[in-house]
Amino acid sequence: MTVPSFTAVVSGNTTVTARGPVRDAAERMLGRLWIDQVPVRLASEDPALWPSAATAADDGRALCWPGQPGFSRAILPQIGELRAKARAEGLTELALLGRGAPARAAGLIVRNSAAARPLTLLESAEPGPVVRTGADHERLRQTMVVVTGDDAATETLRRVFVRMFQDLDLSPAQIARRFVTVAEPGGPAAKRADEAGHPLIEAPGRTPFGALSPYALVPAALAGTDVARLLDHATTVLPALTRPENNPGLVLGAILGGAARAGRTTVVLGDYPASLPGLADWVAVLLAEATGGRMLPLVQHGGQPVVPSDDVFLVTLDGRPRQDDATVTAPPSAQLVVWEYAAAVAAQLLGMDPLAPLPGAPAPHDPPAGSAPSPSPAEESMASAVLTEGEPGQAVEVHTHDPVLAGATDLAGLFDALAERVGADGHLAIVAHLDPDRARGQGTQVRRLGALLAARCARPVTISWGHRYPAIGNDRRERGVYLVLTGNVVHDVPVPDRHYRLSRLQLAQALSEARAARSGGCPVVRLHLQNRWAGLARLLESARGEA
Repeated sequence: MTVPSFTAVVSGNTTVTARGPVRDAAERMLGRLWIDQVPVRLASEDPALWPSAATAADDGRALCWPGQPGFSRAILPQIGELRAKARAEGLTELALLGRGAPARAAGLIVRNSAAARPLTLLESAEPGPVVRTGADHERLRQTMVVVTGDDAATETLRRVFVRMFQDLDLSPAQIARRFVTVAEPGGPAAKRADEAGHPLIEAPGRTPFGALSPYALVPAALAGTDVARLLDHATTVLPALTRPENNPGLVLGAILGGAARAGRTTVVLGDYPASLPGLADWVAVLLAEATGGRMLPLVQHGGQPVVPSDDVFLVTLDGRPRQDDATVTAPPSAQLVVWEYAAAVAAQLLGMDPLAPLPGAPAPHDPPAGSAPSPSPAEESMASAVLTEGEPGQAVEVHTHDPVLAGATDLAGLFDALAERVGADGHLAIVAHLDPDRARGQGTQVRRLGALLAARCARPVTISWGHRYPAIGNDRRERGVYLVLTGNVVHDVPVPDRHYRLSRLQLAQALSEARAARSGGCPVVRLHLQNRWAGLARLLESARGEA
């Protein structure tokens, strides 16, 4: 009798498979999860599951739990009214000011909705996308802005859009109708919306589990997505998530958490089909946030080599069950529910609180009026340069306090030193404070650099834009080597009522994140590009060994 090479769990149109050591690790976890009644406790939103849930319950606050559509269904009439008003005003373009898994989920939903208009997602203080939006006055006049974040960058971007609308000679009432804020009642964003007269949609406290929450569905609906239909389809999956058998979310969570507990903490997300573009990118952010950095998600977009290792496993979307460590096949709405549920289960197995703020998350504050982000980026930039390569105006500046990295005499030597610091069991985290657009920004070049460095290091290389996702080891200490990319800006945007521009806030945030990673014990090097295009070309040449 032939023993199957993989095990499959099927529920409706959703199938999860696993094979080899990953399957074995998952099977060891499933009994424990059911004994602990995790499926029932998740479905009932048991506050005793995690400290953050217990604290919120004591305070009378609601939080976003995985795969729960109830709150969004209750506000469908309010969403419909806003959408009708937007259409009557001729507002056909949408900008989303927010970050994290819920914002990525909104982008994923809109991208895969045939009826929806494109959504411009602004997750950081990078000036490029804002400049492009403001340059097209007709498009700007037709733009509606949804605010879902409460950090300094989001509030700064909100003020920038207010000023751009004012420059179009729109009245205060017209400007107010172009904003919608989604926020927890009584929070900073809700208070600012009330003061500005912007429509407010109240939502539970934001967590990584926001794919079916107002944080994702309000912008998706305003972009044209039929969110009521999406919720109907998502709801059909929920009964399977309370069962002891054929529970795809529980099994996928056991796969993820079991593999990580067995030492396979790097999950490579392979996205074979083009049927749901953007899914792997959302899953990566979801897992990083929900597990508090205990799992290191790596999206394999093609062209980025991943060397097999005992701490790496592969999960593919609509993949090959007989070859890949694990596969997940499901309709779009089911993917949203099953992955959120699985991320919560994995966090539980890893002893993490997925409802707690992510380590390294930006604080919801803004510099006082009349002040600039501190410390001064120019002062710190000039003080910490250890190497400059290239002609003035097009050079690459190297900033680091790490003695091994500071010993490099050129960029090629720096990349060799980076590989040495990563070692045989580490990873390299590229944090790009640049323009992520692949056609008009630096998205394509940074991804090429990541692929070259992955081949050079023979270890995982992750790429994030505008903020870092700390990776946490079993000892609860941060791990990894950081390569932070910053660059001069040609077209900048002044921040209203502040004596600085977006680029200064962006650089200040990059410097703050670099210091935080360094204080956590991680080697950090920052490469500042005096000219972004020339600097990246030089980096690519050095990474290829052509310099």
